[in-house]
Amino acid sequence: MRAWASRLSGILAVSILAPLALFATSCTSEAAQLSVTLSSTFGASYTPGTTDADFVITVQNLGPGNASGVVIHALMPNAFQYVVTNSITTNGAARTTPEDALVGGTNPEWGVWSLSSPTSPNGRTDYASVSINFGVNITALPNTYSLAAQVVDDSLTDTVQSRPIQVAINEAPRLAVSASVGPSTVHPNGQVTYRVTVTNKGTGIAPTVDVLVTLPPVLQFQSSITPFGGNASEESPITPVKGAYLVFYGGFELPPQTSLGPGTLTIEFIAQCIPDPGRGVFTVQVAVTDAARDHVSIANVAPLNVFST
Repeated sequence: MRAWASRLSGILAVSILAPLALFATSCTSEAAQLSVTLSSTFGASYTPGTTDADFVITVQNLGPGNASGVVIHALMPNAFQYVVTNSITTNGAARTTPEDALVGGTNPEWGVWSLSSPTSPNGRTDYASVSINFGVNITALPNTYSLAAQVVDDSLTDTVQSRPIQVAINEAPRLAVSASVGPSTVHPNGQVTYRVTVTNKGTGIAPTVDVLVTLPPVLQFQSSITPFGGNASEESPITPVKGAYLVFYGGFELPPQTSLGPGTLTIEFIAQCIPDPGRGVFTVQVAVTDAARDHVSIANVAPLNVFST
């Protein structure tokens, strides 16, 4: 009797514990651990007005389990605006639901991925990853700004955030140029006046600004109209040669933009038509450079109607 009772007790214990053991096994899953980094492809130093500055977010699954529902974010100040995704590279990751970042946003996000657990081919651990290279337009004023990235998946209660990177926005000039001519018609041996206006709407001084005006072959430079307009200063002035069709001025310094307006240089000069020009409409080209390697140019501007004899 005792032996039978002992066997019955053992059977009951096994029948009760077996489903519990099975339940515990089915509920056990290995969690994924994600890592995320943010980097700049140009050393994290830019100037105001930079377009399509490149940044890279890289996410890895350190395991031991799979990661699903992975969504990746960039965290940027308001003056940094997402414009384009240049590339997305993956390793051991599948995009289950494509979600693309919205142009103009300061906190773009991409999704949705599943990242497999780490493998060890040839004895070396290989981690599933997603790497996103994206472009940003920067309108920030000179200062140092903090940017970061973050990632979350289905199993995480909190987001994983990267170590912030410090992005320096440096002072820099931003040149622009326009040109006009008056009157708009000329006869042989007649004279016209060209006006070239250079502006600096940047945050830094434009040093050693040079201006080159290429006249049509039917016109020749005669003289400058001074003083020049605007708030630019002359460091080492260079003036054109009389009779030339390449009109070169150099050695100006343009201040940055302030609440009163941009730095401005206005050059006016007189050009004379040759005695026997061909009839037609002729334009000029203008190129402006400074010692900071800024360059701006315009072509086919200031049209002039030239009459022949």
